[in-house]
Amino acid sequence: MLSLEQCSKKKFLVFGLGISGDATLSQLKKNNANVECWDDNKKLREKFKNKYRVSKNWFKNSYDFIVISPGINIYTHPKKFFFQKNKNRIITDLDLFCSSIKDQKVIIVTGTNGKSTMSKLIYDLLKNSKKKVYIGGNYGTPVMHLPYKEKSAIFVLELSSYQLDYSGRLPSSVSILLNVSPDHIERHESFNKYISAKLRIFKGLTKRGIGFLDLSNDKESKIFKVLKSEKYNQRNIELIRKNINHYIKDDLISPPLKGLHFKNCLYIALQIAKLFKISKNIYLKTIKNFKGLPHRQEIIKTKNNLTFINDSKATNFSSTEVALNNYKNIHWIVGGLPKAKDKIMVHKYKKSILRAYIIGRNINFFLKQIKNTVKCNISYSLENAFLSALREAKNHPNLKQVILLSPSAASFDQYKNFEHRGNTFKQLVKKYS
Repeated sequence: MLSLEQCSKKKFLVFGLGISGDATLSQLKKNNANVECWDDNKKLREKFKNKYRVSKNWFKNSYDFIVISPGINIYTHPKKFFFQKNKNRIITDLDLFCSSIKDQKVIIVTGTNGKSTMSKLIYDLLKNSKKKVYIGGNYGTPVMHLPYKEKSAIFVLELSSYQLDYSGRLPSSVSILLNVSPDHIERHESFNKYISAKLRIFKGLTKRGIGFLDLSNDKESKIFKVLKSEKYNQRNIELIRKNINHYIKDDLISPPLKGLHFKNCLYIALQIAKLFKISKNIYLKTIKNFKGLPHRQEIIKTKNNLTFINDSKATNFSSTEVALNNYKNIHWIVGGLPKAKDKIMVHKYKKSILRAYIIGRNINFFLKQIKNTVKCNISYSLENAFLSALREAKNHPNLKQVILLSPSAASFDQYKNFEHRGNTFKQLVKKYS
């Protein structure tokens, strides 16, 4: 695979001008590559045309390499014939990054839910032990902005299935695949293909590298069957088949890491501590002081027995289940754009949910699945849902209750993204409570 130092005079097309595309263009320019770029978004093209060559005839040209941003769906794109014809020339910023590092260590984390929290936990653990560690990828900082030349550095990379789908063999010292449930089926076409994309993190494990594969929610052994069918070397992959009891007292664990969902995350973090020779004391200090990430079971406020929780990042039901499992007396705000083939199965949480408040443009999808199990309000908007939940909660001032935004759906029917949705919820809490 090509390193950045080998890019000089090579002709590149950078397709997709989001934050990763921008970072890639910058690095290629520094390394004297011959670069053209394109984005289907006219505003982004306008933004870049004074700095780089924006080629409207990109699909007629020939290139040595085509760097694709993960958000681009090359399988359904109007010019998909171009991508099919140039399939062997398609690479990603991850390919360039991983081919450019030398003796540094890479830890890759993916999964349907919890990958950002797991990545941040590992980062904090290494940082607290005075290691030279950086975090990026899907987490926020594009890999092309990470100091790939820095000696003895450790890079923690959170990767999505979109990023893995286009990338080649990514060398890693540790690869972690957390829970997998149906997600992004509209992109990957089937659950098996989605699983295959996730499993690719194990292809680049070094000889001494270690993999962790959480199979605790693999009820039908679908993940394991794909793993076997694609003939992965399982000798250096630890298969975690159940939720492991970590025997750590609840008051020693930070609230964002509590619950069944995070038991295996804590176990994996402990194994990484051992691998990097980090003391048990530092490990315990890290999990006790861990700060949760925004929009992930984020406690906004507690007042008069009422707690407001922003879990806007829960874009499928398996993610919402974590919050439903962690709390009681819940006023649950749910709804948005449901993921393909997602099922909202609330039967085992019906004693914890006081009422569900359905928002978004897909009311019937959620109503059909939960109306016979829990009480429902059709609210349409987040503000209506919040105000209804607040009124209901105030009718029982002596009962400890939770108003939980955990939509089990994408946000794009009403918001720019899950952050926009979560920040709107925060503003409502500030305004009315």
